[in-house]
Amino acid sequence: MALPTVQSDMKRGASFPYKRLNELLSKLRTEGEGLFISRFVLTNSKDGSKPPPPGTKLALMSDDDYIPIPVDDKGRFDLPTFSEQRAKDMDFGTNVPKGDLGVRLSIDLATPPEMLDMATVRRIVTVGQRLRTELLPWYVRWMFPQIDGVIACSDAPQWNLDWTEGAQRWRLPLPADAQLREPETPKGKTSRACTLLTGQEQWPDAALLQTTPGINTKLYVKLRNSRPS
Repeated sequence: MALPTVQSDMKRGASFPYKRLNELLSKLRTEGEGLFISRFVLTNSKDGSKPPPPGTKLALMSDDDYIPIPVDDKGRFDLPTFSEQRAKDMDFGTNVPKGDLGVRLSIDLATPPEMLDMATVRRIVTVGQRLRTELLPWYVRWMFPQIDGVIACSDAPQWNLDWTEGAQRWRLPLPADAQLREPETPKGKTSRACTLLTGQEQWPDAALLQTTPGINTKLYVKLRNSRPS
């Protein structure tokens, strides 16, 4: 019995082969100690600040697989990981003409601001640098940033580190760094205030970041080229 013909507007090969990105995400999830979260956004290729065209579809495709990837109205999406064998011939597929889409990858931190202490800052730097220099193959290192610290950005420059030594409680105000710009700041707009912790400071591991209640704070990794991501 002849099977009906199925037509699809999805085209394979819309980007680089998935196997390298699958390798990066697999290492991140198995060796990253739960510290990092990958974020993906589809954009207009001509203007990275704009979402993809309405009706854009995304999928992972191979001769044996068709895996739809949900994309929200802002272009955000998540990606699964697979065994090396299953991912080796997998490509991205989309219904948008080649060259009309861009993809933005960022590495976010899983730690919420109220749980960030100096021990976690040091783990983030140590694990991030070990991932990039020891665990990731050279051909995917360009997708993972060289991490040199943690940036905290807030609605107001009011941060402290709090810790206890013996019976004494210490509180250290953290300065705003005028050279830091919050990466989510729209082009042409003024950045929120930001401060930086590198892990090289002499403060104890138990020193905990404190912000004023009601002030929105977000954490970012600090890149070696002085740009947050």
